[in-house]
Amino acid sequence: MPIFQPVILTTLSITTLIFLSSTHLVLMWVALELSTLVVLPLIANKSHPRSIEASTKYFLTQATASALIIFSWTLNYITTGGSQITEVTNQTITTIMALSLFIKIGLVPFHFWVPETIQGMTPTASIFLLTWQKLGPLIMLYLMSPLINFGVLSTVSILSATIAGWLGLNQTQIRKLVALSSIAQMAWTLVIIKYAPSLTILAFYLYSITISTTLLTLEKLSTTSINNLLLSFQKAPITSLLLTISLLSLSGLPPLAGFLPKWLTIDQLVAEGAIWVAFTMLMASLLSLFFYLRLWYNSASTLPPNTANTQRLWRKPIQQTNLTINSLAMAALTLILAATMMKAITKQETY
Repeated sequence: MPIFQPVILTTLSITTLIFLSSTHLVLMWVALELSTLVVLPLIANKSHPRSIEASTKYFLTQATASALIIFSWTLNYITTGGSQITEVTNQTITTIMALSLFIKIGLVPFHFWVPETIQGMTPTASIFLLTWQKLGPLIMLYLMSPLINFGVLSTVSILSATIAGWLGLNQTQIRKLVALSSIAQMAWTLVIIKYAPSLTILAFYLYSITISTTLLTLEKLSTTSINNLLLSFQKAPITSLLLTISLLSLSGLPPLAGFLPKWLTIDQLVAEGAIWVAFTMLMASLLSLFFYLRLWYNSASTLPPNTANTQRLWRKPIQQTNLTINSLAMAALTLILAATMMKAITKQETY
């Protein structure tokens, strides 16, 4: 796999440039296919039935979404003769294309592939799937955001936040919890894209840094279930502290960075008159808050009894270089929070 890493990074960079520089639907579809194919080796990087199953589910789901994108482009070309994503004016075609992009991102009711795929991947490879891989569909939704029906967008976002939090209540596998957390975070990111696309960019940026920090710390702790977190603070207290901060940031608790996009999203939804959408999203976030606090409680607030009859797990020494990377990531979060909150306060004072 190290041999293919330059190829994977180069291909992902090229696809990102295509998304940023083109509005042609066919070129964007090609970029989506390239990014899908290049992620498959990351999923099936080891001969394990779980990895093979995850790659199969991922490929079939992404292929279905790509077929819907081509179908919507064909309908738009027959109807208007245009191939630009900004020229899609028919509401039915726009809804079909938006739903296909929701499949790519992994929102409800097309979320079933995300936990199973993440469960079969390594934490490092999961970073690409949960962050960089979502950038292309998010750019397409950004370009067509004025045309998307807010009713469809709010319904999908509310269902995603609610069902992701509900499924995480009794979940004990940490990778699946991270996947469900990603679904809930993307719901908060997309619910406001019609009214404030710039806020969507801010929310996705903070989400990407925070979820990457969480996955890196989980990889250093070598934990796969919540029960394994009981020994993490004794083995690596600083890494466990970083995990705690990143989890609380994902939950949206102040004064951490994850609170900022949720606060601004609620403020914008209320200003646009979508009070019930804001209220429902807040209630749904309480479900996610429960399993975030459960992870925090097991990782940093409990210690196993010294007389336990269970066998302790062997853990490798923590590498200080990777710990420095995690520390810099959390420091960057603090700087982003301070700068953005100051900008928001200044903007409110000008009115």
